[in-house]
Amino acid sequence: MEDQAKLLEEALNVVKVQAFHMKRCLDNNKLMDALKHTSTMLSELRTSSLTPKNYYELYMAIFDELRHLTTYLYDAHMSKRHHLSDLYELVQYAGNIVPRLYLMITVGSVYMRVSKEIIPSAPGTPNPHAVQPSPPKVNGFKDEDGVDTSLPEGAGPNSKSLEDDDTPPIKELMKDMLEMARGVQHPTRGLFLRYYLSGLTRDYLPDYTFDGPHGTIRDSIHFILQNFIEMNKLWVRLQHQGHSREKEKREQERKELRLLVGSNLVRLSQLDGLDLEMYKTSVLPNILDEIVSCKDTIAQDYLMEVIIQVFHDDFHLRTLENFLSATASLVRSVNVKQIVISLIDRFANYASRARDDAESHAKEEAAIGEVIKASSGIPDDVQLFEVFWGQITGLVTSRPEFTVQDIVALLVSLCNLSLNCYPERLDNVDQVLGFAKERLIEAQKNNAPELNSIQTTSSLLQLLLAPLSAYHGDILTILSFPSSSTQIIDEEERARHSLGGNYTDLLNMQPFSSRRQIAHTAAQALLRAHAQTGYLVETVDGVNLILGELCSVMVRDQVDGGLFGPSPVAGRIPGEDVPLDWDDVAEEQNLMVRICHILETKDENPDTEFQLLATARNHFGEGGDVRLRFSIPGLIVEAIKLARTYKSQPSPDDPSQPVMKLESHFRFIASSIHGLFMAKDYYGEDAEISVFRDENQSASAQRVLIGAGLMSVSDVAMRLNLQAALAADECGLDEPCQLFLTQALGIYEQYVSDSKSQLVAIRLLAGTIQKTTHVAHEARETLSAKLMVCAARLIRRSEQCRAMLAVAHIFLRDAIPDEGTSKADAARIAECLHRALRVADAVSDGGVKAELLVEILEKMLWFFEMKVATISPKEITDLIEAAHVAIVVLSKPATTDKPVFAAAYAPPNTPGKPSSVVFQGPDAATLLASQQAVNKHYENVLAYIRMKKGLGSQGWGDIEVQRLDHVEL
Repeated sequence: MEDQAKLLEEALNVVKVQAFHMKRCLDNNKLMDALKHTSTMLSELRTSSLTPKNYYELYMAIFDELRHLTTYLYDAHMSKRHHLSDLYELVQYAGNIVPRLYLMITVGSVYMRVSKEIIPSAPGTPNPHAVQPSPPKVNGFKDEDGVDTSLPEGAGPNSKSLEDDDTPPIKELMKDMLEMARGVQHPTRGLFLRYYLSGLTRDYLPDYTFDGPHGTIRDSIHFILQNFIEMNKLWVRLQHQGHSREKEKREQERKELRLLVGSNLVRLSQLDGLDLEMYKTSVLPNILDEIVSCKDTIAQDYLMEVIIQVFHDDFHLRTLENFLSATASLVRSVNVKQIVISLIDRFANYASRARDDAESHAKEEAAIGEVIKASSGIPDDVQLFEVFWGQITGLVTSRPEFTVQDIVALLVSLCNLSLNCYPERLDNVDQVLGFAKERLIEAQKNNAPELNSIQTTSSLLQLLLAPLSAYHGDILTILSFPSSSTQIIDEEERARHSLGGNYTDLLNMQPFSSRRQIAHTAAQALLRAHAQTGYLVETVDGVNLILGELCSVMVRDQVDGGLFGPSPVAGRIPGEDVPLDWDDVAEEQNLMVRICHILETKDENPDTEFQLLATARNHFGEGGDVRLRFSIPGLIVEAIKLARTYKSQPSPDDPSQPVMKLESHFRFIASSIHGLFMAKDYYGEDAEISVFRDENQSASAQRVLIGAGLMSVSDVAMRLNLQAALAADECGLDEPCQLFLTQALGIYEQYVSDSKSQLVAIRLLAGTIQKTTHVAHEARETLSAKLMVCAARLIRRSEQCRAMLAVAHIFLRDAIPDEGTSKADAARIAECLHRALRVADAVSDGGVKAELLVEILEKMLWFFEMKVATISPKEITDLIEAAHVAIVVLSKPATTDKPVFAAAYAPPNTPGKPSSVVFQGPDAATLLASQQAVNKHYENVLAYIRMKKGLGSQGWGDIEVQRLDHVEL
């Protein structure tokens, strides 16, 4: 590396010095001296000691300096100081071939520029001043190893007028430079020389269609192709330079030089006059012949990729078979798979762009139906998929070195091509999936090692994701695949096929993580389609496909994984459970619950929707206790909604038919709730083997709920029973309603143990019973009596009081006078209120007592306004006075030095902590805020009474109101 740096530095110093003298001579119009310095500078390119990378740096330094010479030569010719034809002949006297050819190309390119500017563009109008000179002389041709770099002293340019020869014969000039370049056969020097020739002439190549001495576009094509062929030969020969030990180094150097060769193909693709006929007959065959005949892996890999990328899509469409035939003739070490994939992807992207443009245009023209048919941009007479299908299957057959990974990668691109170019051809996609399935089965039989590679798994995942992405608006399109059981008429044959056909079969062969990702994608696509277009799953086959095949990993445990992820898990003892990842579980099951809400029909057919829900429950029922707690409640809610739909759509032929269907429907709801209720709240058979066990906890505390934030199974089951009871009551079914209420009350009595949850449950039960209208009177009385007993059994007096107030509402419906007042129910309301008042009087905490009295007062006023006969103004007045006294007592400051109850009965201090830390009651600010809230509540109640008195409402005038003006807070 140090030698290379030193050699490069020395060469660059020579270039710098000679360039300085060259520019100074040009400034003084001493062209001969300038050419001598230029020749000396160019002699540095004769070196064979530099690596291609360093040689390129030297080349670029000289290239930058030569631009000054080209500018001078053009100006000198146009100002008639020198004539380029004389200079072109003059520079051929250079003693060494490398500087001689660089000078020839420099002068020749300027000569071509002049021709380009003065030749008329229209055919048949030749320049009258143009004189055809004799072909340029080629003198001084010496061996590449010659040492004489100076020009003959007697040589000098002969000045001619532009009128004598304004237009050079470009055709002859191009041919001469191309032939002269053959004099340098060293791979590195020859490559850069021809790259220089290509770079300087690229903008001045003739593009005329009429024939003449100045050339046509066909001459330009021939010039570029011949230069490309020679450059490719030099590039291939570069691999034979040096010792065999440096093979990898030479291959890397060759890859660094590939852009020099590829630039010719880029220039070909940029010719303005290049049409399909020229490309098909002249360009592509010559390029492919050279690529195939060179039999070099690096060259074939790179140049085939360049062809795909630089030429127009229409050219590829019309020459596809020729290109693929050449691909089949490449050496076996070439990555043919990647070449075919690149070409397929090129067409797929082309079709995608064409479709986007067509859809955009269709929106503007409001003619979507006509445009979409040809929106892919692929001509009808080009059977793109069939050509590629035949080529790929032929490659797989003829190249046994193709692994499963290679085959699947090809099929991914082919599937994308079909989805983009022929989205309506479902048979194409199904054919690709079926071929992939067959190859995967064969690889499994042969225990192919690449089956478990990350690349193969990733490619198969892409293959399965492609249809979901293309059919994201309706993923049930998979049901229309020819291999789907829905498309098979024969019963026995249908039983052997899955709903998804080849798609499902291939999906089931994937690892757990891939199937899980497919499930997430399918579920999200469904929900996104519903949000955007109102998409619904309206068939039983659709439900079975989604829950039974596509999203099966999210619905039930698999052989190779479950809620815990794939199994076995590295670093875990076989058979040992691991804690659940609740973020993943919640995400998956929430997706499943949301899918429940799109199991509907657009015509709102309740019979079909019931079948959809029943099918979904069959799938969810296999999910286990954890999944049931997420999925079944959502399903039951949808079933309850459906029950109301049955009620709103009676059958005109048989009025009893809806009742029979409703009874069956509510049995379905009851069995679903029962199935949910049987799910366990805890993970593990018992606390002793629970994976959540903590040795520092007591045995009763070691069993942990399945997940933080989840409502217990008993609470959910109770609430769903109450919802079902209301729905049954709305449908006029007394027996199902009574059954659901009884089930809810039984769950409360046996399983709801937390005091706060008990109060909430009693309120829910009371509110539901109060709303029902079709429950028999005896059953209603039984339920009410049980609920009163439950309220009285609560541990805290404050909760007993509030629960009794809630129970009082049960009797309100019959207590409201219509034609007559039900004295029995009015008495039951009064009984509940009096019980609540006795409980409140027994409360020792003054603040809680005052708050409860105000709540009882508010409830009594509400019943009084509802005209419950057993509530009198005197009772209300007495209660106002009791509440007033409680609030006044609460507001007085403490006058005793005795400790409060909590402090007096506090346990001994915890070791190491003061008692103030262990038992610390509410601070003064909290007590003050609580007292203010009670006072505010009381004042609001009194303000309401005054308002009713002011309106003259019946009975309200007999109520006496106390004020709190004398109470200081």
